[in-house]
Amino acid sequence: MDSIESARQIASDLHLKAIGRGVSPWNSLKFAIAEADRRDYDVEAVAAGATVLNGSKATLIADEYLILHENSGTEFQKAFLIAHEIGHIELGDTKDNVSVEEIDPARTIEASPIGIDRVVDYSAQQRREVQMDLFAREFLLPRTWVKKLHVDDGLTATEIAEKLDAPYEVVAQQLLDALLLPAVNPGTKEGKSEVILNEQQKHAADHRGKPYLLEAGPGTGKTQTLVKRVEGLLDEGVDPRRILILTFSNKAAGEMAERLASKNKEAVASMWIGTFHAFGLDLVRRFYSELGFEKEPRLLERTEAVEVLEDEFPRLGLEHFRNLHDPTEHITNLLSAISRAKDEVVDHRDYFRLAQEMLDSADTEESKTAALKAKEVATVYEAYERLKRAKGCIDFGDLVLLPVKFLENNVELFKHFQSLYDHVLVDEYQDVNRSSIRLLMLLCGEGENLWAVGDARQSIYRFRGASSVSMSRYCTQDFPTALQGRLKINYRSSEEIIRAYSKFAFDMSANIGSPELIADRGETGCLPEFKVVEKADDQAVVLAETIKDMQESGYSYRDQAVLCSGNERLSQLAEQLELLGVPVLYLGSLFEREEVKDMFSFLSLLTDSWGSGLVRIGRWPEFELSLEDLDVILNHLRTERCEDKGWLLDSQDITGISSSGKEALSKLGRTFEGIDKTDHPWKVLATLIFDKTRIAARLSSSEVVSDKNRSIAIWQLMNFVRTAISAETASGLPVTRLLERVRRLLRLGDDKDLRQLPASAQSIDAVRLMTMHGAKGLEFKVVHLPGMSQGTLPRTYQKPACEPPFGMITGEDDTSVTMLKAEHEKEQECLFYVSMSRAQDKLFMYAPAKKSNNSQWKHSPFISRIQDKVRTSNVVETYNLPRIDFDTDMDIAVDRDFIFESNHLGLYQQCPRRYLYTHLLKTGGKRTKTSYVKLHDTVRFVVQRHMEEGFDESELKSVVESALAINGLSEHGYIKEFTDLACSMSNYFVSSRKSMEKATISPITLDLGGEKVIVRPDDILSEPSGRKVVRRIRTGHARKKDDSVGTAAFILASEQAYPSAKVETLYLADELTSESSLTAKVLSNRKKTLIDIITQIRLGQFPAKRSSRSCPSCPAFFICGMVPSGSIKKS
Repeated sequence: MDSIESARQIASDLHLKAIGRGVSPWNSLKFAIAEADRRDYDVEAVAAGATVLNGSKATLIADEYLILHENSGTEFQKAFLIAHEIGHIELGDTKDNVSVEEIDPARTIEASPIGIDRVVDYSAQQRREVQMDLFAREFLLPRTWVKKLHVDDGLTATEIAEKLDAPYEVVAQQLLDALLLPAVNPGTKEGKSEVILNEQQKHAADHRGKPYLLEAGPGTGKTQTLVKRVEGLLDEGVDPRRILILTFSNKAAGEMAERLASKNKEAVASMWIGTFHAFGLDLVRRFYSELGFEKEPRLLERTEAVEVLEDEFPRLGLEHFRNLHDPTEHITNLLSAISRAKDEVVDHRDYFRLAQEMLDSADTEESKTAALKAKEVATVYEAYERLKRAKGCIDFGDLVLLPVKFLENNVELFKHFQSLYDHVLVDEYQDVNRSSIRLLMLLCGEGENLWAVGDARQSIYRFRGASSVSMSRYCTQDFPTALQGRLKINYRSSEEIIRAYSKFAFDMSANIGSPELIADRGETGCLPEFKVVEKADDQAVVLAETIKDMQESGYSYRDQAVLCSGNERLSQLAEQLELLGVPVLYLGSLFEREEVKDMFSFLSLLTDSWGSGLVRIGRWPEFELSLEDLDVILNHLRTERCEDKGWLLDSQDITGISSSGKEALSKLGRTFEGIDKTDHPWKVLATLIFDKTRIAARLSSSEVVSDKNRSIAIWQLMNFVRTAISAETASGLPVTRLLERVRRLLRLGDDKDLRQLPASAQSIDAVRLMTMHGAKGLEFKVVHLPGMSQGTLPRTYQKPACEPPFGMITGEDDTSVTMLKAEHEKEQECLFYVSMSRAQDKLFMYAPAKKSNNSQWKHSPFISRIQDKVRTSNVVETYNLPRIDFDTDMDIAVDRDFIFESNHLGLYQQCPRRYLYTHLLKTGGKRTKTSYVKLHDTVRFVVQRHMEEGFDESELKSVVESALAINGLSEHGYIKEFTDLACSMSNYFVSSRKSMEKATISPITLDLGGEKVIVRPDDILSEPSGRKVVRRIRTGHARKKDDSVGTAAFILASEQAYPSAKVETLYLADELTSESSLTAKVLSNRKKTLIDIITQIRLGQFPAKRSSRSCPSCPAFFICGMVPSGSIKKS
C-alpha cells in the first residue's frame, strides 16, 4: 500500500470517528471545521488574495494552531481547503507553515499514461499535495460512504452532489474509485524491519569519489543498495538539494521517492528524483527562450506529429516513401527513424551528412537505395523540425537532445549545472540510451561521485536506443577512471532456477563479467519444467491445468504470472484461460475490450444518424433488442436520414418493431435526455453509469474476476477520456474528436501504456498476464513461459523500414543493418534471461511439437542451451478449448435468389464480420476523412465525370478544381500540391482512353454453380480493332501481388462476357496500367473459394479476423463484437 492510499484510509477512518461523535457529513464546511476544532485549531476565512495568504488559497500556521483559507467559492470548496490542511496536520507536516496554492478536488489517483503525463512525474512536494487533495476528498466523502449511497441507497451521482452541495465531477470521480477499483486491504500496522546490507552491497553503498558502476544481477538487491547509499549521504550531512537521482521510468522514480520518504520526508522533498526525459523537460522549460522558443513549448504527441507531417507530405518530393492514399504507415516509420536518431543526438543536419556519406560510398544498387532512403528520411526530418518549431512544440526525443546540444554549446551553463550536484545516482543503467549518457557526462564531467547500477543481461529496450554497450563503455570510454563492483547473492530465486538462467547467461552476447549468482535460499528440490504439447492451442489447456495444480498446492492465482513476448498472444491466452476457468488479471488493448467498445458505441449515438452503436447497445440488459428489431431500426434510420439522436426521442414513429423493442428504445431515449452532443465525453459517460443506469453499481457488486477486469477497464477509460481531447485540437464535436483519436492511437500502436493496471488492482486474486518487457523489475512465486518455439522466442529479426545511416549509432563497427540484427538477437536473449529470473519458486516453460498444418515445430534454441538444467516432459491434453461465443454461427437466412456482389465477397475474404456489418446489417459508419482520402474522392469524381459526360484535356484542371472544392480541399494550405496530384492522376486516366471508343458499361452476372455473383467493371472500351477492353480503376497504388477473390471474379466475369477482351487494372497513383491475369489453377482455386464464401454466408458464419493493423481503420471497429440474439432474413 503506497502513501497516497494510506492517507486516504486514515482520512476515511477520521470521517467515521466524526460520524460517531454525532457530526453530520452532509454539511461539509461544518464537518471540516468540527475536525479542526477537535484538534484545537482555529479556522479563519480571509479575503481571496489577502496578504496573509501569501498568494495561496489556504495556509496552515502550525505554531499558532491556525488554518487560514480564502473566503470564496462554495461551502464545499472551503471545506476542501480546510480538510487539505488537516491532512498536513494528521500526516505530520507541522514543522513549518504549509500553504496550498492550487487544489484539485476531482483529481484522479493516477495520471493517464498518455501525452505529457507519460513524461512528467510529480516532485516529492507535488506528490505530497496530491496526497493531501485525495486525503481531503476522502475525509469529506469516503469511498465506503459514497458506495453505500449509490449501491445500497440508490442515490445517483447528481443527487449525491446536490445533497452535499459538491461539484458533480468530485462525486463522480469518487464513485469511479469506490465502485470500479478494488478496495485495498489496510494490512498490518507493523513497519518493515531495518534492511541490513550484505558485504558487497555495503561496499557499493559506501563508495565515494571516483565514478562507480555496480553490476547487479536479478534479485540481488540493487534498489535497496541505492536507497541505503542515499540515506548514508544524508547521514553524512550532504545537502539533499545537491543529490540528483535519475531513473528509467516515472514508476521507478515514484517508488524510490516513497522508500526514501519513509525515513527522510523533508530531505526527499528537496531532491530531484525522476527520469532523464523529465529532467530534460525541466531544462527546456527553464531555458526555452535561449533555445529559440517564444514561450514554453508544448509537448507534441505522436498522433499529432503524424498529422503535422501528413499535410506536408505531398510537397516533399519523396520517391521511396511516396504514398498518395494513406501515408500514415510511412510517416510512422519515418518518425521512428527520427526518434532513433535523437536517441543518438543526431539532428537533421547530422542525418543528412551521414546519408550523403553513405551515398558517396555506395557500391551496389542495394546500398545506393538504402542511402537514397536515408536522404529522404533527412528531408522529412528537416521538414518535421521546421513544422514543429512553427507550432511552438517539442517531441519526446527533444527532451534530451535539446538540452545536450544546448549545454554542449554553452560552456558556462554546463559548468553551472555541474556545480549544482555533488552526487548523481543512476538506476537501470543498461536501459539508458546514448543521448542520456551524453547529458550525464555534461552534468558530471569526469564523473566524480557518479554512481550507477545496472545489468547488461537485462538490457531489453533496444527499440528506445538502449544497449548493453552502455555498460561496457562506462569504465573504458565514457568515465575512464571509474571503478566497478558486483552483487553476487540472489535473494529471489531457488538455486535450481538460478542454475538454469545462469547457464543460459554464460553464452549470452551481452555478457559482461561472470553471470554466476549465489542462491541465498538454497535448493528446493524443484527443477524448472519444460512441457511439450502437441499443438499450439494445447498450450492453453496444459497451462490452465498447471496453474490450477499450483493453486491447489498452495500458490494463489495472484502469485502466478504468464509472460509472453507479444501483446497479441497475451490477449489470445487471456481469452482462452478465462474459458478454461482460470481467473486472469489482464486488460490487454483497452480500446478493443468489449465493455469499452460499449461505452464508445453509446457515445457514437450522439453524432451517428445511422445508429450503428445499437448493434452493441441492444445487448445491454437496460436496452435489450432482438436482432429482428435491430434490423428494422437500422433500415428505418438508413432510409429516413434522421438527425443525430432525434429518432431516440421520438422512436414511436418507427413501424415494424415489437413492443419490447419500442420500450427499449424509449428507455434509451430517456437516457439521452439532458445529454448534448457538445458535452465532454467524460461527463456523458459518468452520467450514463452513475445517473442513467446501474452499470457501475452492478459491476461493483460482483466478485467474479472478469467483472473486476471490466470495472478496471472502464475506470482506465474514464481516466484517459478526462484529458484525451485537448484545447489545441479543438475543432469538431468532442465525441467525434475522441473516437478519431482512439483510432489514431491504435493505428500508431501508441495505446500500449493504457494496458498498465492501477496499483489497487494488485489485490485481486488472479493470474497476472504480461509481456516479458512489462515483467521487468517484478517477481512471482510461479512463472509460466508459453510459446518457447522457434520464431516466437527468439523472434525473427525484421529489417527496419528506415535503415539508419552508417555512423549514426554509437559503437557500431559494421553496417547499421548488421549491427541492428546483432542487437536484436542480444535483446531476445536478454528477454529470456529477464523472464526466467522473475521466478522465485517454480518455473514452467511450454512449446508445441507441431504447427496447425501438422508440420514439425522446432523448440526455441534457447531451450537447448539449458536442457540439462530443466526437466522435460511430453504432455497430452485431456480436453479441447471451448469455442468463443464471438465466433458462433448466427441465424441469418439469405434467400436462394439473393445475388452477391463480387466486391462484397472480397470484403468477406478480408473479414467476414465486416461483411456482416456492411452488407447485411448495413450499419454504415466511416472514419473522419483525411485530406488524402478527399484527394482520392476528387479523382474518382473526375474519372466518373469523364466517363459520363466527357471533357477536353483543356478543361481538366477546371474540373479538378471544382471537384476539390466539392470535397472541401479548396481552402487547404497545400491546395497547389493536391491540384497537381489530382491533375496528374486524372490526366493519366483521360490519356489512357485515347484512340478507344466508349462502350456500354453494364454489370456482368457470373454463374458459380447456381449462385449468382454480380461483377461491375469500372470502364469498358473498344480498341480500333473492335477488341473490348474491360477495366477496373484504382486511385491507389498497385499491390505486388493481387490474386484476391475480387480480382478472380473480375477476370472470370470478363472472360465469360467478353471472351477475347483485354482485362486490365489502372493504378492512377502509379500511373500504371496492368494486365489482370491469373493462372488457370489459381482461377480454379479462387472460384472454389468464392463458392465456399457464399456457403459460409448462408450458414451464418461471420468470424472476425482481428488485426492490430487493419481493425482501427474499419468503419465497424467500435461496434464489432457480439450482436443481439434472434434471426433475420435477407432477400
